[in-house]
Amino acid sequence: MAQLGLTTYRLNNNLKSTALLVAFPFLLLVLVGAIAGAFGATQGYGDPVEFAVNVLIQTWPIVLGVAAIWVLIGYFFNGAIIRHATGAVSLTRQQEPELYNLVENLCISRGLAVPKLYIVETDAKNAFASGIDQRTFAITVTRGLLNALDKDELEAVLAHELTHIMNRDTRLLIVTIVFVGMISFLAQLLWRGMRVMSFRSRGKGGLAVLVFVLIAAAISGIGYLLALILRFAISRRREYQADAGSVDLTKNPDALISALTKIADNPDVPHVPSEVRQMFIENPPSNSSIAHLFDTHPPIDKRIQVLESLGGHAPQPAILSAPPEKPGRSSDAPAGGPWGAAPPSQKGPWG
Repeated sequence: MAQLGLTTYRLNNNLKSTALLVAFPFLLLVLVGAIAGAFGATQGYGDPVEFAVNVLIQTWPIVLGVAAIWVLIGYFFNGAIIRHATGAVSLTRQQEPELYNLVENLCISRGLAVPKLYIVETDAKNAFASGIDQRTFAITVTRGLLNALDKDELEAVLAHELTHIMNRDTRLLIVTIVFVGMISFLAQLLWRGMRVMSFRSRGKGGLAVLVFVLIAAAISGIGYLLALILRFAISRRREYQADAGSVDLTKNPDALISALTKIADNPDVPHVPSEVRQMFIENPPSNSSIAHLFDTHPPIDKRIQVLESLGGHAPQPAILSAPPEKPGRSSDAPAGGPWGAAPPSQKGPWG
């Protein structure tokens, strides 16, 4: 794993988390100042820059206070918010003893505290890790994933999610979600306020108000776009790193390849907000994605190629280039499994 720079990657994640927390209030102040300047320019309050500075001098404690409260809410209640958004419920050892045993064995091998375990009751096949510290670290799986994967495949997925926790990917993603959520909230408040102003504008001042509305809408849109760019700037490399970490923990790249191929058959959990879906082991790109610019995950076939370089064996290329079919369980399935018959000298499709 040395060639993938795991130690440096973890350090960079911690630095990015800190940088985002520092940049967050400053971006809010810039947005408030820009909107105040636009208002001053269209309403005839003299020098728009001077007007914006005066507004910031009067409002900066409120802006920073709101930002601090928002961050604290995200820090202390991120787990409850994510569970509410996904519909996840706690799992006990009595309900899923094998799942608990797999997670505990993986944690023991790295001297980690065992994260909490949750489940989302859906036929979709997916999983994600969340949390920002030992108090909140958790792994959530779907019922479809538990039903579809065998023991080795499930262990590989759990190792992938544990790697996200060890790499502090979960902390960075939650900070980003809090950041984007605040900007989105501010933009919605501004938009509603502008609609009220437009409705109330009459006569001589109507044109000036309309101009302000347009300028403020553009500024808030730019601010929201910047927040989204920060969100997607969280490198897709995190998935490659977590895949590599899974192989490092389990020494079984074939199991992760098999698990990813099964997950690709039905990964979508539509009721989960997009901000949380980026935490999943697989988040298919939307149809509107422009040249995959805003994809949060690399394609499954690319991830499998990397896993091959770590010693794994991929399914037949024809399967990867077409939508995967749900593996059959009939008694007359070919000896090589759902991916086609294996050569006589092999025991299965993974070699």
